[in-house]
Amino acid sequence: MTLNDLWSKLRKHNKGQYRQFRFCVGFAVMLITSYLMMLQSPLIQNTLPDGGDSRKQVYMIFVLAAVGCLIFIAYAAGLFLRYKSREIGVFLALGTEKRKVRKGLRSEIMTHMAAASAAGFAGGCLLAWCIGQLFELLVRGISEYHFGFTLMGLGTSLIYAVAVFVLVIGLTARFMKRSNIMDILNEQRKQEPLKKMVTSKYLLSGVFLLAAGILLGFLMPTVVTKMTNHYLGSWTNCFYLAALLGLYQILVWSISCHRRGRNPQKYYNDLISYGMLKFQGRSIVRNMLVITLLLAGGLFAVFYVPQNTMTMEQGFEKCEAMYSMFYAKGAGVPDREEIYGLARQYGVKLRDYREADFVQAVGSGVNRDDVDENNDLLNIYEEKHAVYEFLSVSGFERLTGQRVQVEKGTYFQIQEDDAQESLFFRFDDMDQVYLDKKDAFLKLRYKGNLVYHSLVQGHGFDAESRYVISDEDYEKLKAGTSQFPQETQVLFDSVSSDPGSNQESGAFNGDAGGNAEAFSAALYKKFGERMSEDMKVCGAYDAYQRSLAGSEYGYEGRVRYDPGNSAKEADWQYEPHFLPLQKANGLKSYAVYMLLFLYVAVICLAAAGIISFARSQSVGLSSQQVFSDLEKLGADREYLKKLLAKQVRKVYVLPTMIGTVGIFAFEALLLQGNDGRLTSDELRLFPIMVLVLLAAAAYQYGVYRFSMKKVEKLLRFDQCFK
Repeated sequence: MTLNDLWSKLRKHNKGQYRQFRFCVGFAVMLITSYLMMLQSPLIQNTLPDGGDSRKQVYMIFVLAAVGCLIFIAYAAGLFLRYKSREIGVFLALGTEKRKVRKGLRSEIMTHMAAASAAGFAGGCLLAWCIGQLFELLVRGISEYHFGFTLMGLGTSLIYAVAVFVLVIGLTARFMKRSNIMDILNEQRKQEPLKKMVTSKYLLSGVFLLAAGILLGFLMPTVVTKMTNHYLGSWTNCFYLAALLGLYQILVWSISCHRRGRNPQKYYNDLISYGMLKFQGRSIVRNMLVITLLLAGGLFAVFYVPQNTMTMEQGFEKCEAMYSMFYAKGAGVPDREEIYGLARQYGVKLRDYREADFVQAVGSGVNRDDVDENNDLLNIYEEKHAVYEFLSVSGFERLTGQRVQVEKGTYFQIQEDDAQESLFFRFDDMDQVYLDKKDAFLKLRYKGNLVYHSLVQGHGFDAESRYVISDEDYEKLKAGTSQFPQETQVLFDSVSSDPGSNQESGAFNGDAGGNAEAFSAALYKKFGERMSEDMKVCGAYDAYQRSLAGSEYGYEGRVRYDPGNSAKEADWQYEPHFLPLQKANGLKSYAVYMLLFLYVAVICLAAAGIISFARSQSVGLSSQQVFSDLEKLGADREYLKKLLAKQVRKVYVLPTMIGTVGIFAFEALLLQGNDGRLTSDELRLFPIMVLVLLAAAAYQYGVYRFSMKKVEKLLRFDQCFK
């Protein structure tokens, strides 16, 4: 009988150990493979905006999941090798050459690793394909891209599988380097105690490092840049390592620091539990750290869903007009009569149709796009900075119904109600307008903002700025410039003619009915098909910068729109905004982001649950001899079950508390850091976030209950006390 035959017989005898090892490896590879396949597919790559926060969050959470799965696999491999240690020690004790045992073990590990990795890779591809098909159903009519397997996705997935393979083989080689047979025989009984004695100062320093690392890494770069106009660079991310160290110290303290305090009897009652925890302290702390990070990453992904859904809804609610479009003079877009005729075809009654003309002219501004050799932000004043749009005060009153007093030589900027200045943009950056016919400048002074969301273009700053000036200055500007065409802004509302519709006139409540949506789609199509060539420009296009840069202009020819399919993401400066249509399309578009981030959350939370469960089983097995000895000393079943529960709860309670409360605080900090305040709309997110945290805690509690039942069965508590 060969050594391989003996391995085979032992494998049949210890099926549970092999099954757990293969499952852990296969599960981890499947999660990461499916994630990478989805992330690198054309569908997702073209859905996530380049350089946007969504893409950054997805990659950040992926790093957490990938590192967590690597640690998870390393733990599973170590656990499996501990199971194998007794068998290997027996072979060595019987005289088998260590070289042959090493070769046999390596072959055994490689065989099961290859099988588990291949199964995980195949399962990941299948899972990604299934999720991809679901994505395609959601984006049908929104994106022309489809889910597909890419070389990048396949390559990175294989690289991760190889990294896992190398990691486990390396752990196996290190395990077999032991020369003492007794060390190998006793590996299964070996504990990983925390040898250091820590005090409350150790805990305080951990809390300080955790808080300081997050605050310095997140807030300090923004604060310093705002105060000094100096960029600190990406090195500030190193502060997050201090936060990780602080978290580790907190977890170490929770395991190793137990003192009598004011209730010595409680300390003595739990003395055995404290000792058992310290004997396995290092491995428990490692697992608690990974579980905390995975929970935080998963919940961070979940928070994206209500946050962006609420942002979309708030954007619709703030718009004063249901329909808004603007176009350059001379374009053949539908006029008032054609729009009314189209509305009658779809049973939609229009109301409050109003329009006014904008004059386009080059104005001054401040260029803050570059930094100097010291990484300080440059503020370069330019007499001719960008093309702005100017509206007379009478035109503004006609469009909005607001009565405004605008003095000669002054201007108001049209903005949203919560608009704020930033490091790159100021309300008063413009102070003169160029009159190209006279080669002169019209001096203007900033007086404040006027709020009307339906007139704001983009973010409302720089080349997307719109200003209201006096009628006299408007006439001067209109007569003094002709370099760029005038524009017409149109606003109107609708009421469905359907007798069953209960829509209130003058307010968009999202219930305009299918008629309004169909009318909006038809008008969108006509507008897009008949616009002039000058209007076929992307959102970041600036006509003045184009005239300076010529053919080298970076935003030339980057228009993306489909007149027949308004649901597709459009990078189009003249895109009309029809709220009934935008709401219907917005729900579909955000469904893509929701599903992607929920998918990420499921991966992280599933990995956290599996690791928690595996650690629970390890706690029970490592303490099996202790429980047996306590039983012989007279401990009853209830005492042993309470003792076991205290051991297992340690894996769940503190990581869940830190992961949930910590990510809640970080999300609040993130919302605060976006614009320096917490708005009432953002505060409405907090109850939803609390419900998500409670659901995560309930999930962890369910895994804990399941783990307890399995460990009790594994330790045969019911049989021992019959």
